[in-house]
Amino acid sequence: MRKFLKWLIAMVLVAAAVLAAGCTDSGPTDDSADDQEQVQTNEVSMMSLQFQPQNIRVSAGDTVTWTNDDAVAHTATADNGEFDSGVLEPGQTYSHAFEEPGTYDYICTIHPSMVGTVTVQ
Repeated sequence: MRKFLKWLIAMVLVAAAVLAAGCTDSGPTDDSADDQEQVQTNEVSMMSLQFQPQNIRVSAGDTVTWTNDDAVAHTATADNGEFDSGVLEPGQTYSHAFEEPGTYDYICTIHPSMVGTVTVQ
């Protein structure tokens, strides 16, 4: 019985040590990301004959990605000619990086009632 009690105490101590070791954060760190400029990617879905969200606000240097989640083809075409996705079939994507602040209105040239705005700060 005494031998069993010593064994049981030893197992409890080992279990406590394992649990305590699991609570520390010793995972790898990547400090190189701090040295690089962080670029945000923003998503716009083309669905139900709408851009969702219809209006999006981003920072200069950010990228906006349009994804055609609809069953029909669409475009994302800027009124001022700044960008044009061409025809995006269902499932296709198009990305554009916005470098200059401003307001960029765009439409789907196939469905002109689909309108959106990207505001770049």
